Amino acid sequence: MLRVLHQFVADPHACAYLPEQEAALEYSYAPWLTAQEYEDLMNRGYRKFGAMFFRPVCESCQECRPIRIPVDRFQPDRSQRRAWKRNADLRVELARPTVDGRRLDLYHRYHQAQSERKGWPETERDRREYEQSFVHNPVPAVEITLWEEAALRAVVLTDVTPNVVSGVYHYHDPELAERSLGTYCMLQTLELARRLGKPYAYFGYYVRDCGSLAYKARFRPCELLHPDGVWRSLSETTPE
Repeated sequence: MLRVLHQFVADPHACAYLPEQEAALEYSYAPWLTAQEYEDLMNRGYRKFGAMFFRPVCESCQECRPIRIPVDRFQPDRSQRRAWKRNADLRVELARPTVDGRRLDLYHRYHQAQSERKGWPETERDRREYEQSFVHNPVPAVEITLWEEAALRAVVLTDVTPNVVSGVYHYHDPELAERSLGTYCMLQTLELARRLGKPYAYFGYYVRDCGSLAYKARFRPCELLHPDGVWRSLSETTPE
């Protein structure tokens, strides 16, 4: 039985994805969450960082749709194949998530660049906050790191449940735009799911009219979770 120690709904605020909308999030703290329980929650529209899981409960908008890719049917497009080839020289390491100075430096440089390029809110996450979000985790987790010799180029954080590899977060060197590292991080998440024999890779929320999230639909075929609790192909329900 799912054990939740604390639950609350945050005050409504301007939506980070659709600024004309007002957003509200329901949060629950569950430090003993199991992998199966979390998979069940994801299939009801929840996501999590660490032991805190959440879902949007916005009154006037339902545009945040969980998105997943059936791993055995995924077909990379031309640009994704180029990104894979372009980064073939990087060393891929798999381990449990951790935090150190190199990771924090890369994380902050990535966020600073996104703030300047895309208007992301400026955030400073210290070691303790990073640990709470990405390291201290009640469910199995895998960190994918990408290295160019001794230089850390990207970090991909994932949760692993019985049928899913869930992409929690990724960040990468903002000075290497020509490598398409963001795309490569997503492809590495799919590759991890393939290696572990998981049918699906989950990529968080998709918002059609938000450029920071709409890119996820370029990984095809993909499915969206609808308010009725049914996963449906994007091509069936959403205008191209």
